[in-house]
Amino acid sequence: MTSALDGALKSAQAFVRKVHPEAAASALAGSIARGRGTRTSDLDIVVYYDDRPASFAETLRHDGWLVESFVYGPEGIDEWFALEAKQRRPVALDMWAGGIPLVDNVATALLQARAQEVMAAGPEPIGATQQADLRYGLTAAIDDLQGRPDPGEEFAIIADGYKRAGELLLFANHSWLGSGKWLVRRLGNLQDPTAKRLVRWAESVPRSSEELCRIAHEVLESVGGPLQEGHTRGSREVG
Repeated sequence: MTSALDGALKSAQAFVRKVHPEAAASALAGSIARGRGTRTSDLDIVVYYDDRPASFAETLRHDGWLVESFVYGPEGIDEWFALEAKQRRPVALDMWAGGIPLVDNVATALLQARAQEVMAAGPEPIGATQQADLRYGLTAAIDDLQGRPDPGEEFAIIADGYKRAGELLLFANHSWLGSGKWLVRRLGNLQDPTAKRLVRWAESVPRSSEELCRIAHEVLESVGGPLQEGHTRGSREVG
């Protein structure tokens, strides 16, 4: 364990003792726990009470750290785990599954094992309609980029196109979704060569919109090809 992580763990443990002394379980999660912290990283701490209703997040300052605590009770943890699994976008699940226990007890071990089981199983596959909508949106983004929009619009289109391409690849690889930096991290965990190219593109400076279009075309070909003509959204039925 590095000295930086050791210091963060001690601060996190002290925070839980001070603010949540009666909690049944807790863990340090996020970038710090995964060894990917930066100079602006905060402490992400998940907390569980087995004897009270709770479902809230709170930002506090402790020992020089900004602390984001995510607090759950029995019903709250069930609701969040179920919602995240349904949306295929784990946050609480991932924090509990990959967090470092701050309290060495049965409650923490059981919660971690429960979250790890869900994460290991992966998300439910998406339906044909959702996949078609993503293909259509990515195809439209590529067309917009190839039309050479003005720089401001190009920035927005690139961000949308990258997200759609990344999500299509994650779905195709039976992997969980992620937002922001976690989208890039989840893509980086895949063995899919196109996903690796997307990550390298994100890391490159300057970023070429032409190269993103080429990668996006590869993504589309892997899931059925571009889609525009004939795609219907919504229902034709009336009443």
